[in-house]
Amino acid sequence: MADKSGTGADRRKRFEDEALPHLDALYSMAIRLARNPDDANDLLQETVLRAYRFFHQFESGTNCRAWMLTILFNNFRNGYRKSSREQPAASAEEFDRKVEGESLRVDPAGSNPEALLSRQGMEGEVEIALAGLPGEFREALLLVDVEELSYQEVSGVLNIPIGTVKSRVSRGRAILRDALTSFAKERGIIRS
Repeated sequence: MADKSGTGADRRKRFEDEALPHLDALYSMAIRLARNPDDANDLLQETVLRAYRFFHQFESGTNCRAWMLTILFNNFRNGYRKSSREQPAASAEEFDRKVEGESLRVDPAGSNPEALLSRQGMEGEVEIALAGLPGEFREALLLVDVEELSYQEVSGVLNIPIGTVKSRVSRGRAILRDALTSFAKERGIIRS
């Protein structure tokens, strides 16, 4: 049950302690969703304002970051996605055609994947590939793999069944893997 007791000062202190530490994660997700800093800042501001306004509904002891990400996604869906400033994402079919026929096989002689990415300069390529994913796959992947939320938490954030979350994460990973194959082959990270 949500905590509705306490003074305004108590609520503010609790909000500062529980919600504000997640601003970096929220901004990171906002920039990935909105795709430009101005819209991301607007989205973050709206999210924090709504979170504070409805903080009396937050249940202490639950995942505040997931709760705030839910607000962020709802704000994005309700306003920012429809904005004319939002770049349209490619459909799953268009993305599939673009990367069709490729498959990723990791070099068995390679080292830690993070070290490989860093050493080979793939961070930008990963960001580009993530940005090119159809929205439903990108959202699920970012929440699971970047924000490290559980499938159950992502199900709540996106308001979709857990099976759909698992499917989107799996499909999104496959699309990313395919999209990055050519670049990885060119850099010698994987072999043909």
